[in-house]
Amino acid sequence: MALAVVLASIVAACSASIGDPSASSSPASSSAPSTSAARSSTDPSDEAEAQAVAHVTTYLSTIDDLYLDASRSLDDLYGVAIASEATSEATAIGTFRAQGYRQVGRSQLVTTSVSSIDLTDDPAASPSPMLPTVVVTACVDVSQVQATDATGVSVVPADRPDYLVAQLTVVNIDYPDVGSWRVSAAPNMQARSCNE
Repeated sequence: MALAVVLASIVAACSASIGDPSASSSPASSSAPSTSAARSSTDPSDEAEAQAVAHVTTYLSTIDDLYLDASRSLDDLYGVAIASEATSEATAIGTFRAQGYRQVGRSQLVTTSVSSIDLTDDPAASPSPMLPTVVVTACVDVSQVQATDATGVSVVPADRPDYLVAQLTVVNIDYPDVGSWRVSAAPNMQARSCNE
């Protein structure tokens, strides 16, 4: 589900995605490495890993930005996510805004680990395109992220866990372009620590 669903989920008690402020939010902003820096590595897998991990930070920050600033266009999601992930996040953020909720605080990326890298690149493959893919597990501290309703009352359960552990599938839609990484899926679960 979308990252945005996390807030809605937390409000509902159970989160399926990272994006929702009540449940989760993004870490401090950070941009992807420059093309020249990324090309300095000799191993394409190492380059892909570094770029995908950097994109996770950018993705989470964008989600936070959209929850924090209701005037920002949801189209910003398409710069960091694709397909169903972007749609899910847009729906969750739109619902959050429509209810008059407001996010306060940002999430912080604590740890990342890469579980798989597949640089197969065949956009014309049938029945579905094969894109370079990196799967990143991220632990996100959401303890500073709160959400309130229009009257200023918190909509975040007092016993909400302080962390979200997400498994993000990051694909490159125009490999090897450094700026073409996008999140295609970001399921997550609440956790009491990054070691759960």
